[in-house]
Amino acid sequence: MAESWTRKWENFRHRDWEHIRESWIDKSPTFSGIGSRPDPGLENLLQLCTLQLPEDHGRFQDVEGIRANALWEAVFLFQKCAHTNLAAQRVGQSGMHSWSLFNAYHSAYLGARGIMALLGVALPRINGTQVAIDLFPEQTTSRRPGMIRKSQKDKLVRRMALPKFEEFIIVRMRQLDQRFLWQGFRRVLAVTRSKCWDLGLRQDLLNLSFEAITPPRNNFLYKAHFWPLSDLITDAGATDFDRLFGAELDVDEEGFLLRLCFSVYYLFDQLMRDLAMHSGVIREQVDASRVIASSNLAVLSSYTNFVAQVSAETT
Repeated sequence: MAESWTRKWENFRHRDWEHIRESWIDKSPTFSGIGSRPDPGLENLLQLCTLQLPEDHGRFQDVEGIRANALWEAVFLFQKCAHTNLAAQRVGQSGMHSWSLFNAYHSAYLGARGIMALLGVALPRINGTQVAIDLFPEQTTSRRPGMIRKSQKDKLVRRMALPKFEEFIIVRMRQLDQRFLWQGFRRVLAVTRSKCWDLGLRQDLLNLSFEAITPPRNNFLYKAHFWPLSDLITDAGATDFDRLFGAELDVDEEGFLLRLCFSVYYLFDQLMRDLAMHSGVIREQVDASRVIASSNLAVLSSYTNFVAQVSAETT
């Protein structure tokens, strides 16, 4: 099973965030409000639903609305990731540290899907069939990113020299088990070049075995005797929670899921802020997201401490 999924994810190849960012700017959706739901969304986009899906994978010319809806979904996933990140910290600061870890996993999962979406790998179900869509596939013509000459200083000329993405690839998938979503996430991280990322956190995530990420969450549900910390009957202290994320991303550490949550959100946040610097409509959405809009709240002290730790390591 794992080998078949590996083959599926290998359809997604090199991508450059700066080129993707420029393409998104040209395809920004018209949001109906802050935090509004994608309308209609990829799963309900008529032009996409009427396509004949490939047996394995196939390349298609763009259909109207596909890129605007894909970006809208990525932005909405950022809002969801930020909301659940804040929720996990609120639960943790209340003394329920163990359940906070469970919630933190789901924030990380939403963030992983969101990063994939922002990098052009969407995962809709089209007419009941799970597919993965690559909106930024390798170019089939000579107009490749590497053809941009260093002597082209003018911004307009550089933009004209960027790859023009007008095709997408659909890959037919099996039912998407969460552990294989994490495999796909690691694949997308590995093949993406981005100047705005914290490369240390990216490498920490790449060093994880995708099969080791879901068991700490699954233990809550499927092992009757499992509870990770000593707060089942009595609440723990807030000070202990502020240190729970630890110093490294290690599946054997008790605060692994919280650090996973913070690490994924941090990388997602870096991409979104970078896009927002070049797009006013995206900036409105990002500035209103839960963690950014509530950044001064004491309940976010754990994430604040994590950011300070990461920043110190990179200076």
